[in-house]
Amino acid sequence: MSSNILAIGGSRHIGYHSALRFLEAGSTVTFLLRSPQAFDEDEAIQTHVKSGKARLIKGDALVQEDVKAVWAEASKEKPVDLLLFTIGFTGNPKFHLLKGFMISPNNLATQCLLNVLCAMPKTSQLPKVITLSTSGVSRSSRAQVPFLLKIFYGYLISHPIQDKLGMERVIYHCAGWEWNPRDGEPSDEIMGEGWREREGLPAPGLLKDAMVLRGALLNDGECVADSVKDGARPYRAGEGEVKGWSVSRKDVAHFIFDAVTNHWDDFGNKQISIAY
Repeated sequence: MSSNILAIGGSRHIGYHSALRFLEAGSTVTFLLRSPQAFDEDEAIQTHVKSGKARLIKGDALVQEDVKAVWAEASKEKPVDLLLFTIGFTGNPKFHLLKGFMISPNNLATQCLLNVLCAMPKTSQLPKVITLSTSGVSRSSRAQVPFLLKIFYGYLISHPIQDKLGMERVIYHCAGWEWNPRDGEPSDEIMGEGWREREGLPAPGLLKDAMVLRGALLNDGECVADSVKDGARPYRAGEGEVKGWSVSRKDVAHFIFDAVTNHWDDFGNKQISIAY
């Protein structure tokens, strides 16, 4: 399989491990990186840079011109097949006794996603879009996670996950999916006033191949799926909530690659959760 992929948030964690799997399968991956030097000592990535399969573009997804430039680079030879959007919690969060951990800016993922979708070339067939979210992101989601995780999502990281909720709201809008009224609307502070009318944002229903992927509590463990010999998945993945405690970032990357290459008809155009 040889796909043309644009990776936003691919310098580390799930974005990195997913991109590496696609590169090793022969795909081309264009990375938007605030610091391309992050890969200077990465032998695995540098091998693909030398072959021309990995393209490292300096830029910031919060800057509209940078986003336009990376789309132009990624699609200069052929249209992008997959947008892999894995921007997560970054920086140094501060702890507030009443609000839990606080991040700044508090709408990073939402605003970056809006920029990326608005700048996306409006070809006859838009690319697949995978956005990384988290279990417990919404009221309806938190109602289904294990009890102790309700405290984690509802208090300790309740501030950061508002950004993930905003990101999900953008995808639900562009994909034409029904939004659960129980979850409420993210605030204008997260979304920006008039976000639905932003120039270039795909109209409702136009984004036909999207996946919102909610991971359980993430850890840095090894990819268990790579050691399973009978082909069975060590993790559970399905529509809605799968009600688990944790999953490794490397196993989430395994699922992303497998879903795109082998099981898109099962997982595409849905909100999916993954956990052990």
